[in-house]
Amino acid sequence: MKKNYYIQFLNLLKALEQTSQQPDIDVTSKLILEEIAIGVAKGEMLTVSDVMGLKHIGSPATLHRKLNLLIEADMVFAVFQDNNRRTKYMALTQDGESYFRRLSDAIQMARPSPR
Repeated sequence: MKKNYYIQFLNLLKALEQTSQQPDIDVTSKLILEEIAIGVAKGEMLTVSDVMGLKHIGSPATLHRKLNLLIEADMVFAVFQDNNRRTKYMALTQDGESYFRRLSDAIQMARPSPR
């Protein structure tokens, strides 16, 4: 079988998660975390309402519960922008940013070396 770099990445990811100090995050929480990270990377941070609207991930009650778990795990936090104190935007904490750096490192390790 030809070498599968995606499978190699998944194995590296699994090893990283087993040796990591990060809290154990379930699949639904990871999907929410990824959506928040994508928004942050685009400069379009998601509001709490935006997260509640991610119906392809789960029901609003599930999303709310999982968002609170991410906050308790110190992966994300709510922030206000400008003088608007009614709308909370979700941002990555240092631990959240570190999580994605480790994923990026795993991708780099799984990449084939240039010939």
